[in-house]
Amino acid sequence: MARSINRLTALDVKNEKRPGLHADGGGLYLSTTNGGRRWVFLYRWEGKRREMGLGATGDVPLVRARQLAAQARQQV
Repeated sequence: MARSINRLTALDVKNEKRPGLHADGGGLYLSTTNGGRRWVFLYRWEGKRREMGLGATGDVPLVRARQLAAQARQQV
């Protein structure tokens, strides 16, 4: 079964209140904790899970976060 990408919408990002990681696909996640929201790219390096911060949702819109995640995927 293929994994879906671009699962989140801009409205989902704006209205998400539950704490945790919310997948957009392709390693891009919306991380929500203590009222803050930020974009993270999750990947594995040498068998360990790594997290790369991409910026706060107020500074980095969804479209730009997807571009940054695509660049990070190419580097990994």
